[in-house]
Amino acid sequence: MTVAEIKNEVMFQTNNDVEDLGDFLPYLMDYINEGYDLLVNAWASAHIHTEEYPKLVLDTDVPNLPEWTHRALSDWATWLGYRNGNPSKQNRGFQFKMAFEEVLAKIKSEGGIKGRVRNFYNIPR
Repeated sequence: MTVAEIKNEVMFQTNNDVEDLGDFLPYLMDYINEGYDLLVNAWASAHIHTEEYPKLVLDTDVPNLPEWTHRALSDWATWLGYRNGNPSKQNRGFQFKMAFEEVLAKIKSEGGIKGRVRNFYNIPR
């Protein structure tokens, strides 16, 4: 997904018109990049703002992560948009937070970029 597609998905998930996107910037980009940083940290034990994982800035930028993780960025941004609202909005956003955390947990359980190498502890040799 491109950043433009991620932003459009957030607008859809929050029941807003894409034409109103300007009202949500720059916070929306901050939210997307915050989610991207969390996923990159789990995937590569790194942070964004590096050469390999640059901050997402342009609408044509694509996160340097597997495609199956990209939707989680819109879920995270949606959650952050809802979390500061009233309890009804927070409840609406909670499902998006949980969806993001499922992707994050999957990355961590599979070992991220380090492959499928797993460390086993307390196993006799």
